[in-house]
Amino acid sequence: MVKAKILVLGDAPLVTGMKLAGLEHCLLADEKNFQQKLEEALADEQFGIIVANEYLLNKIDWRLRKTLDSIAYPVIVPIPAYTGVSEEGDEIRQLIKRALGFDLVAKKP
Repeated sequence: MVKAKILVLGDAPLVTGMKLAGLEHCLLADEKNFQQKLEEALADEQFGIIVANEYLLNKIDWRLRKTLDSIAYPVIVPIPAYTGVSEEGDEIRQLIKRALGFDLVAKKP
């Protein structure tokens, strides 16, 4: 079994909160460098989950967005801004379903 690490990529409130929660791989990013740091994180095979600021994630180039929509690993988890308002984004259940290829919670007939 391969152990994957969690990377947090986002603005100061997100990164600070996740560091306080005990996550060690946290990168501060803004609108200017978010896409570059995300591309670098995607290329780093040690990360299985990338927690990203939803606002910044919605600002990426359409080509990278298309890539993110077509990959199953690593799983990208969008976190709403500290205001708590979610603009859009998949539910965690949908992200896990896409990564695994099946729904863990689906009820059997």
